Amino acid sequence: MTAGPPDLLLLALAAVVAAVLLAVVLVRRMSAAPRGGRPAPDPAADAASRPAAGAEDAPQSAAAEAPDAGAAVPSPFLPAPEGAPDDLRRIKGIGPKLARRLNELGVFHYRQIAAWTPEQLALVDAQLGPFQGRPLRDQWQSQARFLAAGDIRGYEAAHGRLGPDD
Repeated sequence: MTAGPPDLLLLALAAVVAAVLLAVVLVRRMSAAPRGGRPAPDPAADAASRPAAGAEDAPQSAAAEAPDAGAAVPSPFLPAPEGAPDDLRRIKGIGPKLARRLNELGVFHYRQIAAWTPEQLALVDAQLGPFQGRPLRDQWQSQARFLAAGDIRGYEAAHGRLGPDD
């Protein structure tokens, strides 16, 4: 029995759907991989290294059960501004609401943003709710480096005009 045109069309459609699904899976795996060339943690190995439930007599506190990786990352947040806070709205992509949110988190200065490590950037980004992804997309760290140094010419060469207030 030979395949007719409708059968070939269905076969081609199935191949396209399979290719799209494979692409989605690959993109998700790539975006979930940590940056910086470090291998992704293996959940199975991590689970195997922990003692089984009930293996210890004394219960551990929640702080003791927190992953060590989070403890190794210095906080990018300050309890209060060190001196006068910078106007974070000068960074393209930060409006009044986002500037207020960053201040609530403890981000007050260009130098803070400029000095974030990739891990600290991820901590901040996770706290931005609907603004998640903005720090990378809008190149906050690059803008903050220029602004912290007072290099307006460099800023404008890289990111365009600051605006009439500046």
